[in-house]
Amino acid sequence: MEKPYKKINYKNAGVDTEKAQNLIYNLKRSILSTHNNLETGVVRNNFGGFAGLFSPDNRFKGYDLVAATDGVGTKIELCRKFDFFSDIGDDLVGMCVNDLYCIGAQPFFFLDYISCGKLSESWYNPVMKSVTKACQKASMALLGGETAEHPGTMKPDDFDLAGFCVGAVDYNKALPKIDKIKEGDVIIGFASTGLHSNGFSLVRKILQKIKKQNPKEYDSLVSDKNFIEKKLLAGTRIYSFIPEMLSKTEVKALAHITGGGFYENIPRILPADLCAYIEKPKLFQREIYDFLERFVKPKDMYSTFNMGVGIIAIIEEKYVDLIKQFDKKSKIIGYIQKRTQNDKNVIINGIDT
Repeated sequence: MEKPYKKINYKNAGVDTEKAQNLIYNLKRSILSTHNNLETGVVRNNFGGFAGLFSPDNRFKGYDLVAATDGVGTKIELCRKFDFFSDIGDDLVGMCVNDLYCIGAQPFFFLDYISCGKLSESWYNPVMKSVTKACQKASMALLGGETAEHPGTMKPDDFDLAGFCVGAVDYNKALPKIDKIKEGDVIIGFASTGLHSNGFSLVRKILQKIKKQNPKEYDSLVSDKNFIEKKLLAGTRIYSFIPEMLSKTEVKALAHITGGGFYENIPRILPADLCAYIEKPKLFQREIYDFLERFVKPKDMYSTFNMGVGIIAIIEEKYVDLIKQFDKKSKIIGYIQKRTQNDKNVIINGIDT
């Protein structure tokens, strides 16, 4: 007679749903804090439902909905390696909401998705607290999310993050206004806090190269907490001033400088007969870029990283002073010019000239 199989449950298979629920419940106060005093609407249902219910304020009646999604990418690998999660919420939320701002939208709410090999308080609590703080910076509700354990398909200490952001925009005011962009318009740069959440596959490759070729330099770098937390892994800037800025100024277009750098992101908002001339590409240069330039060619730097410029705006020059009221450190980094047959969409002074 065959021996009967021993009964097993979901926890035996590597998924502890009770632990997940307890962790989320313990963060209830932090999550609910993002639902209070919203200027855009009201969260209608209770914490822990099957889906979030959000009622926009009446001033958004007739607006178009806008949605964006993104993740933190391989930056997570370094965050885990150096046990630094306090800024990771800025990365997750910022990568989504900054895209929304570039459409001219006002964000309503955010949802997160976390997949992991095994759920652990050591990283889950600081990650979620960081996400709630980032949502507060953007004045939007953390409406819901999902945490999923994937034992057998992900390593026990592995996890990944994705985010989803929803807002609204008056279609008649949506950006970019490509047909209004003309020769002579100026390009305003809004400084980044650093690399944000892009190019980290290259960054990790560089660190591996240093470790192999110069172990002493590598040990010195990774033991420098200031370098790791304030320069290498500094969180993404959330440009929360943009909705108000757009309501009081005439902005023709905004571009979020993410993966692909200047060369891929700026052309997305340009008419075919014009190009962007970046006259002062190193205006917000930070130490982290000087470090990376030891290993990466200049052109590749500008096609991979934001180079200190997180978002650019295209405006008429007469609005520059008004823009500075919302971001005092913003500066003109270039202008729009006619594109000849041989010109590229983006020309960077010192790189392409």
